[in-house]
Amino acid sequence: MIHGIRIILKITIIGSGNAGLSHAAMIAKQGHLVTIVKTTRLMYEDSFDVLSQTKQIEYEKDSDKGVVSIEKATRDIPDAVSQADVILILTQSIAHENLSELISPHLRSGQILLVSPGYAGSFYFSTKCKGKGVVFAEGESLPFDSRITAPGKVSICFENIRNPIGVFPSEKTEETLKRLQEIIPRFTARQNVLESAFHNPNLIVHTVGAIMSVARIEHSKGEFWMYRESFTPTIMKLVGDLDSEKKAILEYFELPTQSFAESFQFRTYDDLSADPMEALRHYAQYGSPKGPVDAQTRYITEDVPMGLCFLSSIGRKANIPTPVCDALIAIASSMHQKDYYAEGRTLGQLGIDHYSVGELKNILKKGFPPNA
Repeated sequence: MIHGIRIILKITIIGSGNAGLSHAAMIAKQGHLVTIVKTTRLMYEDSFDVLSQTKQIEYEKDSDKGVVSIEKATRDIPDAVSQADVILILTQSIAHENLSELISPHLRSGQILLVSPGYAGSFYFSTKCKGKGVVFAEGESLPFDSRITAPGKVSICFENIRNPIGVFPSEKTEETLKRLQEIIPRFTARQNVLESAFHNPNLIVHTVGAIMSVARIEHSKGEFWMYRESFTPTIMKLVGDLDSEKKAILEYFELPTQSFAESFQFRTYDDLSADPMEALRHYAQYGSPKGPVDAQTRYITEDVPMGLCFLSSIGRKANIPTPVCDALIAIASSMHQKDYYAEGRTLGQLGIDHYSVGELKNILKKGFPPNA
């Protein structure tokens, strides 16, 4: 909103699952022009068909129920991306590399592309858009916890109190945050996309919880609640050590060293003076989902290669040991009989491993140098 005048933005959402529909509904409700793009035929085809035909989303959020209209639901990536003011990438992080190939050619100057959750996935896009004048942002978690309950219908179970994002280049943070707050007012700023990547809670909680509970997951055959059962005093020592490795890297890059519990509290609780662990215990008891149901859970197949491997890669570049992180990667690789580090998100895979640490710090602030 500028001088009391609400700006109507063209928003393109990549992803038509739970996150895509909840974001589309809440953004369209504010009067913005929303286009939803489906890039695969793996899931939610019936819901996408309804969206294509009706151009409407039925939503439920606490006592608020209603129907909102969208501009269209389409598979036409070039048209949907090129006409947007803001593009939201709301898919699993394992899709970022492929999506960057499909989307980057159609990005143009003045656009903002937000990847959420990010895990540094914005670098797949930014390395392909050097000199284009596109600004990138990353969320560390989704603003809405939601589920598609019927084709074209979404239920929003929870909304974060604060939604931190990092911006690339970070010198564009103030203006980018103002624009993104036009669509999701609860956005707040981290210092850069690296800080945002490491405050994704799944990096710590999903990986330790699922890997260290795999026998219980398989034995229970679906009757398992990770957040309630897994984090015993002994396992919390492991969580603490992994979190310390993350914080050591954040400190090296001169970034705030919040613990995973503190960053969780910042997103989800009004009272920041309370014990952060109490916020987690409350979520585990009253808000956490059931599962995982098997050893192939995305808590491992996504958060190990996309999260832990990136943490390990940064540690290697900065000469900071990450023994717990590396051990978890090795255990997950053995369990699933694959080399997660070779397949995972590393500085090399992102195309930025040839830069020194000093150069990376400068790039995070100012973007890629000319002819980089």
